[in-house]
Amino acid sequence: MDTRTRTATGDTPSPRGADRRHQFPGRRQRINLRLDEAEHSDVVTAANRAGLTPTGFCADASLAAARSTTAPGTLIAGTGVTRAELAAMQRELFAARTAITRTGTNLNQATAALNATGEAPVWLDRAVRRCEQALDRLDALVADIDRRLR
Repeated sequence: MDTRTRTATGDTPSPRGADRRHQFPGRRQRINLRLDEAEHSDVVTAANRAGLTPTGFCADASLAAARSTTAPGTLIAGTGVTRAELAAMQRELFAARTAITRTGTNLNQATAALNATGEAPVWLDRAVRRCEQALDRLDALVADIDRRLR
């Protein structure tokens, strides 16, 4: 299955945006839009900015307008960030958590090997470097959040 969408010109593939939240059973009601080239380009640009597919963006935007709630790509009240930006930060935090958990496992294994043999495993330096890289990414994310909150 092709997971790429076409740009407004229709000739250059671009990475697909995130789908909006799925539900089970799936949605059965459909509304089709007809747009001219300029309108389509505006929707694709806004969807990319919001981190959504054009279809997901249109669905979220129309529901937000119908329900008088926040539209995709707009700032979440009081935060200065969009939902897509918060989702990106959340993914980075999950990645950092995974890296730290793996590092903890590696350090436990290194300690066990050191206790058993009296020598540190040869891979310990790589594990320490990965830990430092994960901490650097986490520090950068925390600095970004701090900058946005000021």
